[in-house]
Amino acid sequence: MPDRSDVVVVGGGVMGVSLALHLLEAGVENVRLLERDGLFEGTSGAGGGFLAPWTTISPLHGAESKALPIERYGMDFYAGLHAAGYDIDYRRNGVLWVAASEAAWNQVQQLTWYAADPGSFEVEPGRMAELTGGAVSGDGVYGGRYLPCGAQVTTAKVAVAMADRITERGGVIDTRRPVSEIRVRNGRVTGVETPGGAVDCETVVVAAGAWSNRLLEPLGAFLPAVPQVTSRIITEPLGIPETMPVLMLQGLMPGEPGGGTVLWVRGHHGGLLWGGMYTTYPRNILVDAPVPDRLDELPTDGVLENQRVARAATFIPALSRPASIRVKHGAPCYTPDDMALVGPVPGVEGLYAMGGDNELGVTHGPGFGKALADRVAHGTSDLADLTPWRIDRFGNRFTNQAETFQAVVESVGQLLVGEDFAAAGEPR
Repeated sequence: MPDRSDVVVVGGGVMGVSLALHLLEAGVENVRLLERDGLFEGTSGAGGGFLAPWTTISPLHGAESKALPIERYGMDFYAGLHAAGYDIDYRRNGVLWVAASEAAWNQVQQLTWYAADPGSFEVEPGRMAELTGGAVSGDGVYGGRYLPCGAQVTTAKVAVAMADRITERGGVIDTRRPVSEIRVRNGRVTGVETPGGAVDCETVVVAAGAWSNRLLEPLGAFLPAVPQVTSRIITEPLGIPETMPVLMLQGLMPGEPGGGTVLWVRGHHGGLLWGGMYTTYPRNILVDAPVPDRLDELPTDGVLENQRVARAATFIPALSRPASIRVKHGAPCYTPDDMALVGPVPGVEGLYAMGGDNELGVTHGPGFGKALADRVAHGTSDLADLTPWRIDRFGNRFTNQAETFQAVVESVGQLLVGEDFAAAGEPR
């Protein structure tokens, strides 16, 4: 006999887990989450775990960002987990933007800081050491901007905490149970197929990240989002103070377009957890290519690129210090307008999807999870109207990832994509 659920959530990353929890909180009694591997073992596990009102600061969105309620909810959500006693390594140390070139500093000064955090303030180079516990010196820095509201968590511990809450509320988490097919009859969902047997249900939410289109394409649906390879690096303990803010480093390579790779750096158990949005190979290799079931064997060229750029950050001695490292790869998905895809899948009743969150899933996951859970359970949400993130907002403009990626190149620019793609019109 097949299993039976009211709602099946496909995908055990931060989006899927957040949705499953909020469905239960919204009153849905029988929620089952299906994950091919373990929770947060894909892209969410490679996340930096830092929290801030990112879109409000972004030049693509600014002070009027529609995602601000989503971001504030997410930041409050993790603070609430911490206050409830869950060990998620929550620290509200703030986020410090560090500009290492005049061009980067000019860009930093133009962003909408007060809308993001009214308590934000500029940081003179001479105050860098004081604010970072000595981890950052002012030598070679043009200036910085500090957001006290920023915080950080460890994503693996968040997965444990959220799973505990799901099971505590009666939800079912089936790990190591991949979904092979979404069953549809007469235009509406009837269940899913797995190697462990079918699950009958009337509602399915696909939150499988870079793997989502694998399930949706047989139904004639396509999420216009493209996976971009990124990597997280964790070092051995290097004496980093636990009070150090999350660091966003810009303009490290002034001679390169856009100032080179943007690095993000935070403390992690005395060492560094860091990475960057590099623009070289293998950033684009998954565009219109099969996404492997696991990402651990992706090329490490991006890690080497991050290390090359990190050596230019002489004002953070620990960043370029020889150290034992661990690496985890992710494949976050980007959309042409830098906004997530959340809501009903057109043409199939009872089918929803969420993803394409442009590397902001850790901050946005709880908020989008609540808003979509409310939509599924009650038809609307007091937190946010999901219309701006609807899946069909581009119409029929994009039918494959190459078309989508070209639009990402045009809107987001060279900061996040490779020069070779922009020049040739196709991924490497």
